[in-house]
Amino acid sequence: MTAAIDNLGIPPLAGLCSYVDASRPGMGVDRTVARLKRYNALLRGLHETACAHLARTPEWEVKCAFGLHLWLDAEHCTLIRARVAEMREPPLGLDAIDDPRLAAVLDELLRADDTAEILAGIYTTVRARLVAALEEHIAALNPLFDQPTHRMLRWMLAEQRELLAWGEQALAAVSRDENAAARAAAFGAHVEAFLAAAGGVSGEQEAASAPLPAPRSDGSEFAMDATPRRDSRFTGTLRYDAPIDEVYVDESKPDDERTWALAAKRLREMDVPEWMAPILFKTRGKPWPYYHELARQLWDETRHAMMGETAFVRLGVPHYRYPITVASVIALNREFTPLEAHTILWHIEQGLMPRETGKRWEMEIAEGYGDPFFIALQDHDWADEVLHAQIGRRWLRDEYASAAARTAAGTEIMARWHRALERIRSESGEREWNWWPDFVAQARATRDAA
Repeated sequence: MTAAIDNLGIPPLAGLCSYVDASRPGMGVDRTVARLKRYNALLRGLHETACAHLARTPEWEVKCAFGLHLWLDAEHCTLIRARVAEMREPPLGLDAIDDPRLAAVLDELLRADDTAEILAGIYTTVRARLVAALEEHIAALNPLFDQPTHRMLRWMLAEQRELLAWGEQALAAVSRDENAAARAAAFGAHVEAFLAAAGGVSGEQEAASAPLPAPRSDGSEFAMDATPRRDSRFTGTLRYDAPIDEVYVDESKPDDERTWALAAKRLREMDVPEWMAPILFKTRGKPWPYYHELARQLWDETRHAMMGETAFVRLGVPHYRYPITVASVIALNREFTPLEAHTILWHIEQGLMPRETGKRWEMEIAEGYGDPFFIALQDHDWADEVLHAQIGRRWLRDEYASAAARTAAGTEIMARWHRALERIRSESGEREWNWWPDFVAQARATRDAA
């Protein structure tokens, strides 16, 4: 029973809920923290699984989604870490999984063989169960007593539902073949069995007693395949690129061609997520903000490639018609340590900062062409790169004795990278192809016909 209250017609309790909802006990602090820790473990596992598979996954659209989703999962981990820290829980204990059964789920998930399996494991199994657990948690907690958790979980749930919806559609697309569908279903059931044995996402379910399927993990460290791949729509992935870097700096070229060369450069930026994902996966023992910030940078670079993709489509050219090389990433992922690869990335970002030759200048090139779409593209790209230079400087500061030593290392590693790149290209056997004149002709024809 509740008393009859005159609230003057004003919604009570700040509009959070009714007195009835506020009168139920909900979840206590200890139970809430235990569940949040399991969400964190699964979200970090999803983040790491996407990092482990981004480069090797051939479908462009899946790479793009992995770039976004691994960052959002990292965002949600960061929210959880902040909330747990508020709930009388020192030390946090969020950097390790204290339930070996839950760790086994993520070990199995990592060992997906192909795109259908990884989509089934990440989305229609683990993420689907995570969404259900978040829905259950929101329904069970007291929205007044635990309003900060309620707010956080609703935010997370909205985004996790979007990620799940994408995954379900993507899995349906790559599973049209009966064999692919069978593999996806089998792997989803495989991961599901391990999750059920761990007491589900919350750990509160009765652990399944049925015998587990034979694990794919033998207990050894996961051997990441960091070889970048493209799907069958793309050709010539080791060829020399068209000379777009020479085109946009050439002031004798028309403004449209120089601006389109910058868009092609954005499209080519898919190579950055393909080398950042292994950095994130292989680098161990850093503070959590390192992984969160680099995940953001990886997503920005993925977004830049999608900006280039959109520019090509807008110009009437499929983004997969011309080669988007993977040679540079093969060299990085095969021959350089994560620290060296990160140093190269920072060195490139620093080179984009000078006013006369960097991002401001690229913006001026787009302004010379005058198309608002390309101006906005370069404007946002410029803002992102300023942030990236700061991220690199922050996390590489302690890796080198001084700023001068960091710069010298970047110069030396870049030189080795260029030599490795030339060797891979020369050994590929693929012919050189300057496809740029064909692209410009097609883009101008599309524009002029509009």
